[in-house]
Amino acid sequence: MDENKERLKREIIGLRIFTGSFLAEVEKIFGTATIKAILNRLGQKPAEIVSEHILEKYEKSIKKPFENIGAVYTIFENTITQLYDSEIISVSQEDLEDKFVIRIKNICAFRHSIRIRDDISYGGTLCEFTIGYFETALKMLTGLKVEYQYLKKESTDDHCVIDLIFWKKKKTEEQLGIEEKIEPKEGINIEDKPESEIEPKGEKPIDTKEPNDEIEKEES
Repeated sequence: MDENKERLKREIIGLRIFTGSFLAEVEKIFGTATIKAILNRLGQKPAEIVSEHILEKYEKSIKKPFENIGAVYTIFENTITQLYDSEIISVSQEDLEDKFVIRIKNICAFRHSIRIRDDISYGGTLCEFTIGYFETALKMLTGLKVEYQYLKKESTDDHCVIDLIFWKKKKTEEQLGIEEKIEPKEGINIEDKPESEIEPKGEKPIDTKEPNDEIEKEES
């Protein structure tokens, strides 16, 4: 039993060292923006699986998601304990800005890898996996736009402090009963023109000059 624990410990340490070294090198080669985009996408895929499982379990769907943001976050939090150890600090709602904010303490699976290296920082490139994971999962569960914001001043070596911002959907003009106004195009409407200026379609203007008038001009 002790041998298995030691073997597991070595594997974890080895993976942490590999993760840190690999990330630092590929970021130098391909650039920060590219690696962030890849890691964000990698976080989205498992988030989609987790969200689909939760929606199915509670007889919800993407078209009919959860309405209670606090309740669904608690469900989500208890589902992802193998990857994340999070704790709600506070919940606030700002009606004027139409947003709902859950502030959490969060400890991810990469925390030790970040701590032991000087070239990787909390809230940096490696955290894009977590950003993609949280934003995608919570968007699927609530139907709202979600932002994962790292609060550097509030965070410590033991945990990160995160604001999860849920932007509530504003009612559309159709829901408010407002009809779309069609603005008239620039220019004069043919109905506003005097009859003398309107030419029949497909017909040339009638020449009212007499032939004799042209002959007289040529002779003179």
